[in-house]
Amino acid sequence: MLLEELLRCQIQEWYPAFRRHSIPTAIIPLPAAFLRYLVGQPAYPDPDADADADEEPLPFLLPAITSGRQAFAPIHAHHPDPDSLLNSDVFFGSSDEDVFDPDADHPLRPEFPELEAAVDAAIAELGGAALPKLNWSAPKDATFMSADGTTRCSCFAEVAMLLRSSDCVAHDLSSARQSCQDFVRPEGARRNAQNVSAGAEEGARPNADETGSSEGSHEGTNEAPSSSSKIGKEGGKTDDEDCDVEAATEEERNETTWVDDGFQYYLALRKWYPGLRPESEFRCFVRERKLVAVSQRDPSAYYPSLPAWSSEVQPKIEAFFDEVIEPQFASVNYTFDVYVRTDGRVKLIDFNPWGGYTLPLLFTWEELEEEGRGPELEFRVVMQQGAVRPGLMTAVPYDMLDWGEGSGWDVFLKKADEELDRQMNSVDGDS
Repeated sequence: MLLEELLRCQIQEWYPAFRRHSIPTAIIPLPAAFLRYLVGQPAYPDPDADADADEEPLPFLLPAITSGRQAFAPIHAHHPDPDSLLNSDVFFGSSDEDVFDPDADHPLRPEFPELEAAVDAAIAELGGAALPKLNWSAPKDATFMSADGTTRCSCFAEVAMLLRSSDCVAHDLSSARQSCQDFVRPEGARRNAQNVSAGAEEGARPNADETGSSEGSHEGTNEAPSSSSKIGKEGGKTDDEDCDVEAATEEERNETTWVDDGFQYYLALRKWYPGLRPESEFRCFVRERKLVAVSQRDPSAYYPSLPAWSSEVQPKIEAFFDEVIEPQFASVNYTFDVYVRTDGRVKLIDFNPWGGYTLPLLFTWEELEEEGRGPELEFRVVMQQGAVRPGLMTAVPYDMLDWGEGSGWDVFLKKADEELDRQMNSVDGDS
């Protein structure tokens, strides 16, 4: 995969040309301070601190809310201990102001007032809910953090929570460009974001797709809202070279940390549509500018209506490729995701590079790259129950799937029950 092919698939690159055929999207440049927060670094590092000193990992902190609005509904609130519950009305008619925030006074909790205002304004213009993503990936792997198990966000705090929790987003930041065969790191780039000077504070996947580049359940059309105004200064690269990559140890060159080389990252907020159907989304494979294959986007489920409907969908996707995609997208080999509406209209969801981390779904890359492959378009859907592919790794941490006797989750629940019993017995004894 070449760097230019990857960069061409960034949403801020392709969206302006295809906005008439895609989902309403607001695109906001991200300041360097917020990028440092996302990778677990101090958002506003102390310029006098020893850059070489070993530091404890930062705790998981949501940004402080400066707008004055409640970040989450009361159901998200921290639950106090049983003793406190007996003397409070947390569960009985409490107001938003009663929600307990245990991190309110944490000294390392960052604030991003300009970014918060821009994000909240954009979400409001998009109808009150949006799906967030960075240049390439959406935080689909972090939905276990949300109350409803989706990537739906209604405020800046929810956006920050999903982005901060996502390995897909971390991959965008630390490994996307580095995975390209022709990537050359700019001279003087710093591996440790803490060494960015104060003057660069507000500047600034590969195709780790499945991990999140397609947002198949929340689409539409119209113009992007005006809230995509720029936040902070572009760039983020300074003249300081006190942590030159060339001087890094072998262990530090493992490509797993964010490198502040001035590359601009963006937050894309895509309008949320709650009623979309996953069986209506498809991944299309283009090789040498020819549409060679189409796969149902969710290979882990059987949809009874899809086998018969696919014969109607195929010519619509082919026409959409010939009339909209091929004339305007410059890459020779790539994939794109579409959503086909019940009225037959096709909406563009995303682009991804050919190969690399892009999943081939119901195909294999060996099949798609086979020499002598015929010119006929091959359309694949799951044809019967039991013929699905394994599910994608975009749900919950693996440890949460093991509920067996002696598992980590089992031990945790038993200890929690024991502690609850101990505290309740203590309350009974005191009374």
